[in-house]
Amino acid sequence: MKQLAILGAAGTIGQLTRKKILERTNLSLVLYARRAKERLQSANPERETIIDGDFLDLGRLVRALQGCQYVCLTDIHDPRATLRVIEAMKLAGVKKLISIAPERNLCQPEELKQLATSSDLSLSPKTHQLLLQQKNRLMSYHLIAGSELIVSFVHLPSEKERMAQRNAWQKAIADEILAIFHGCAA
Repeated sequence: MKQLAILGAAGTIGQLTRKKILERTNLSLVLYARRAKERLQSANPERETIIDGDFLDLGRLVRALQGCQYVCLTDIHDPRATLRVIEAMKLAGVKKLISIAPERNLCQPEELKQLATSSDLSLSPKTHQLLLQQKNRLMSYHLIAGSELIVSFVHLPSEKERMAQRNAWQKAIADEILAIFHGCAA
């Protein structure tokens, strides 16, 4: 049976993706997250393995990915962790990655240049935090895009779209991940 690892499995997108994969495929799953055993309960013990771990723990990550054919990365907020995931995939021999990506418009050269040079000290703490998150996601995105992995990206909606759609955007992301997986597995 083919195996998919969901990294960040305890988050909302990870849990929605897990549910859809269990309902619509016969894959077995490796569910990897911080405090995963506290935060997740196995819906199907025959098809799921729950592993507590941090993305920065290379040894645990490699062991978790061994035997997997695919990885779904639901969190790219820390470029150091993204590098570890790429390294772990290479060491475990996993070549196919489905990853969350920044808003599509931020991946354009003009937007990237503007974001990279923005350092307005008059920004509110919340705006500053959002800007930092966007920069980190972009760094992770470029690390993944520059890797030798076979990658499919699922772009996040803009902050404005996320606020307007409430939780519906997360379900749409999980649906897109499932559709990409079906395309990869075909």
